Amino acid sequence: MREHRRKRRGAALAVYAVLITFASVLLLLLSLFLVNIKNEDEKKIAETNEAIETVSHNLIALQKENAELEADNKYLKETSTGAKFRAKLKEMFQSGSSTIQVLKYLFPDEIVLTDEGRFHFYDIIEGLEKNEYLDSNFIRDENSEMMYAVDGQTSSVKGIDISKHNGEIDWEKVAASGVKFAFIRCGIRGYGSGEIVADDNFVKNVEGATANGIEVGTYFFSQAVSENEAREEAEFVLNSVSQLSISCPVAIDVEKVEGVDSTPRTKGLDSEQYTANVLEFCNTISDAGYTPMIYGNIKTFAMLLNMEEIEGIEKWFAGYISEDNITPYFPYQFRVWQYSSTGRIDGISGDVDMNIALY
Repeated sequence: MREHRRKRRGAALAVYAVLITFASVLLLLLSLFLVNIKNEDEKKIAETNEAIETVSHNLIALQKENAELEADNKYLKETSTGAKFRAKLKEMFQSGSSTIQVLKYLFPDEIVLTDEGRFHFYDIIEGLEKNEYLDSNFIRDENSEMMYAVDGQTSSVKGIDISKHNGEIDWEKVAASGVKFAFIRCGIRGYGSGEIVADDNFVKNVEGATANGIEVGTYFFSQAVSENEAREEAEFVLNSVSQLSISCPVAIDVEKVEGVDSTPRTKGLDSEQYTANVLEFCNTISDAGYTPMIYGNIKTFAMLLNMEEIEGIEKWFAGYISEDNITPYFPYQFRVWQYSSTGRIDGISGDVDMNIALY
């Protein structure tokens, strides 16, 4: 009997031990859970405090910026300088000044352009040759053709640039319309494929123009991504003109490709590489005895190319006139201005690119 009670007591003690162990494990897990919750809470509190501090910092910055804007606005409203400034702007707008003319007035030391929905500002580089053309000397006639006149005397030359897209051309009529020079496209490099493609009408157009006394230059639409490709493009042009009469410059057409479905191969190319490519093309053309030229718009020269490195190379600037502006917006020296893509010339069906050479 005594032995039986001892066994029961032993079994009970074993059960108690298991219960105590289980309770200890539960307490340990609960402690870990509570510690974890505490750590998570502390982390969340720290993150919240950091977010509050960031918002507070931004709010202070915005308040400071707002105060500065209010001060500037007050200055413009209440000071004589501000009043004169506003009066000048009002006078310019009322007199029909173009947006370009207002930008020149507001930012005389900078080039202002828009790209991908934003305004960009580029310092006009000191030490580079500037053009001395006067806005008042640019004249548009009744046919919307531009000329540059000094003291009533025309000092510009009428020209066009064309490609196979202009179709069949009656060069005799073109010459009779007063066209003195023509830049005729030699070929392109595909912005997607990267392949060099000749312009189907190049030779026929060069021979037709020269036969009618029109001086000819040529251009190649580049999508080179390296100096080797730029040299390949130049050699293609030299091959194409070797048996033709080319008396005007040979131009490389460099533009930011926009508004296309596929991604152009030059997307992401930096200005250092763009500039190196242009220099390789121009040096190859120059070494062959021709005059190199760079064609581009304001984005080409401000965003894509290093102007200091291409100083001394002839420039062909593309910037179109509008109803409220008939002057080129480009501070540096240039020799040819493409001012319209919707010109009309007898002998050519449809729109044609119009140019004037300033020599």
